[in-house]
Amino acid sequence: MAEKEPKSRSRQARPAKKAKQASISVNPKKSSFKFRNLKYYLSETLRGFVRNKIMTLTSIATVAACLIIVVFSYAVAQNVGGILAYLETSIGITVFIDDELNDLQVDMLYQNITALDNVVSAEFISPDEALQNLADDLGDTTGILIDMLGDSPLRRSFVLDVHDIRYQAETSAAIWGMHGVANISEASALTDMIITTNNFVSIFSAIVILILGVLAVIIITNTIKLTVNRRRNEIIIMKYIGATDWFIKWPFVIEGVLIGIFGAIIPIVIVWMSYDGIIGSIRESQLMWWLPFRSASEIFPFFTPITIVLGAAIGILGSISSMRKYLSV
Repeated sequence: MAEKEPKSRSRQARPAKKAKQASISVNPKKSSFKFRNLKYYLSETLRGFVRNKIMTLTSIATVAACLIIVVFSYAVAQNVGGILAYLETSIGITVFIDDELNDLQVDMLYQNITALDNVVSAEFISPDEALQNLADDLGDTTGILIDMLGDSPLRRSFVLDVHDIRYQAETSAAIWGMHGVANISEASALTDMIITTNNFVSIFSAIVILILGVLAVIIITNTIKLTVNRRRNEIIIMKYIGATDWFIKWPFVIEGVLIGIFGAIIPIVIVWMSYDGIIGSIRESQLMWWLPFRSASEIFPFFTPITIVLGAAIGILGSISSMRKYLSV
């Protein structure tokens, strides 16, 4: 019996020794964050990275996969918005005037058209001007077409500049109901294609981002849970000796933030470096060379910090959600 007594004392002394070490490292205070504890937080974060290398890399890859969709969708949305703005200024509505209208009736029609909310301005085009514009579009620089036709057979017209081409159909319908309108020409097919593409990209991106965002949070949560589970005894001891919840949380929060930031930087670098090349290939294809695509310098300097903050937020959400079980002591 006398020989077993020292062993039982040594077993009891081990938790006390751990508790003493923890109390020295923890330095429990009521404040959430102390810069003097930063070295401890970072060392614990590094331990978490080393212990769970595979899960950490998986988490970073998942966040990167999620955010690369975000970055790509944002770039597409910026270009679609720019194209829509270009179309608003270059593709308007042409209203052809009935030949039977006199000048006073034409002025009245002009006032009715410009009174519409979606109409910015209306330019009157005479038959001679319309014929000259047609000759210019056909590349007739010698005036053969004008000499051959003599008096212009074309109608008088108004060329409209609209606020938003999304409401082009409604504007045309309102004009059709006005007296003296012979016909209306509009680029409805191209406009509908751009608007449909924009809506599809927005909806599809939102769904994919939501799914990948949830997946990223789950994987980050599981990654940090591995570290928390390995340190559960230490965490319980720290709680019993008075360490605040946030003191215990900070290493895991920092780990989640770093995973999120690394996962955000990767897609930014990939898309930024490849963006100009993709746009250059589209222009060289001669299909959409005339459209005003935005350059990488117009998109990414603004969106980069937003992406990094989003990645950090995903990391924080995943890290905090993994800690609740072990802090309820």
